[in-house]
Amino acid sequence: MIKVNANQRYSTESVSQAMFVDWCEQVGVPYQTYSHRSDLGCGSTIGPITSARLGIRSVDVGSPLWAMHSIRESAGVLDHGYMISVMKRFFAD
Repeated sequence: MIKVNANQRYSTESVSQAMFVDWCEQVGVPYQTYSHRSDLGCGSTIGPITSARLGIRSVDVGSPLWAMHSIRESAGVLDHGYMISVMKRFFAD
């Protein structure tokens, strides 16, 4: 899952998103893009701050799941393996 927010509350920007999508396609991993409503608060991870201060490209990604921060969280069994495949592709460069 690639997270995007118009208010830049996630670290994803267009070039890093395109690079991540390309890596997913190279290794046959399905991907989704999540865009949070801009009129509601969200995320605010340290990703955007770190990316801006270090001057490095970054993309905010994660394995999607239902009911985050709930006692009944659930996620896809294959998603972790998918992420590992993409990360292996990233580190191959």
